[in-house]
Amino acid sequence: MRLRKFFHSLAGRSVRILLLPVLFVGINAPAANPEPQEPLPRTGRGAQGGYRRVGVTAPAKVAVLSSTIPGRLVALPMGEGEAVAVDEIVVVLDDGIQQARTEIAKAEAESDLTVELAKARWEHAQRDLERLAKLHGDDFVSSKELNDARSEREIRRLEFELARVTQALAVRAFHREQEILRQFRMRAPFAGLVAVHQKHVGESVDVGEAIVTVVQLDPLEIALDCPVALAPLIRKGDKVEVCPVDEQWGPRSGDVTLVSRVADAASQTFKVKVAVENRDGGWMSGLKVVVDLGKCGRADVEVGSSRAADFSQRGPSCTGTSARTEVRSSQPSDEGRD
Repeated sequence: MRLRKFFHSLAGRSVRILLLPVLFVGINAPAANPEPQEPLPRTGRGAQGGYRRVGVTAPAKVAVLSSTIPGRLVALPMGEGEAVAVDEIVVVLDDGIQQARTEIAKAEAESDLTVELAKARWEHAQRDLERLAKLHGDDFVSSKELNDARSEREIRRLEFELARVTQALAVRAFHREQEILRQFRMRAPFAGLVAVHQKHVGESVDVGEAIVTVVQLDPLEIALDCPVALAPLIRKGDKVEVCPVDEQWGPRSGDVTLVSRVADAASQTFKVKVAVENRDGGWMSGLKVVVDLGKCGRADVEVGSSRAADFSQRGPSCTGTSARTEVRSSQPSDEGRD
């Protein structure tokens, strides 16, 4: 019995000893298909391979229209997705009460009866004073009566001036009511299209509550986070090529509109904005694109030429789904030289 237990324990130890070299070899064995490493980035204004960044198109302007007064929504003249011109009405609130207030203010501003009445009383007091002054010279009127007439004339003059001020305030009050009335109709601040209706007809609207969002899609804007190594290459006004990831959209030319001089310390990137003309409305907002920054600082890009056709067929550069930076150089590699 004791010999059997001894041989069992000895066999278990032998198996463990044999397995240790196998595990050690498996851990230290190289991978069967190692991934090729990317070449180190090459910088320089003359690099021809292109510095490509992936971004998303966005509206050049976005305006969320909200009410400055409480009210009830009675009309949305423009539907979602419809084009609007600048100053075109897109929201109408119930303005019945304000219309009445404006009409009352208009009547008060246009009426000058109070001023005319005060003027007539002042002129009458002036004539009484002149008559009493003449009688006072003939000793028919006492000095007290003459002084009272002078005071009456001054009071009537002040009433006339007060009536004129009141009339001017009435005109300003009318303009104020007109301005309030305009706030019941909201207009598009720029030409674009209605993107979203946050409210529907019949709903109550509070102050500051969003009602309609208007966007401008010409031009489209692309914001890119570029590594600081590309900062010497990019200048405001440079031409770039923009290629949508989806091949059904053709490439277009873009203009660099912003090159931030403040980099993010954590990611070591800086902001670059590119504007793409979209007068025909062929591109939409939210389109994933690849921006080729390799032509910054050189001649203008001619989109539609053979160069643009080559750009649309570059393969992974335009159709890849990775959002990382792909930095390549057209200079021959060491292997090519050999």
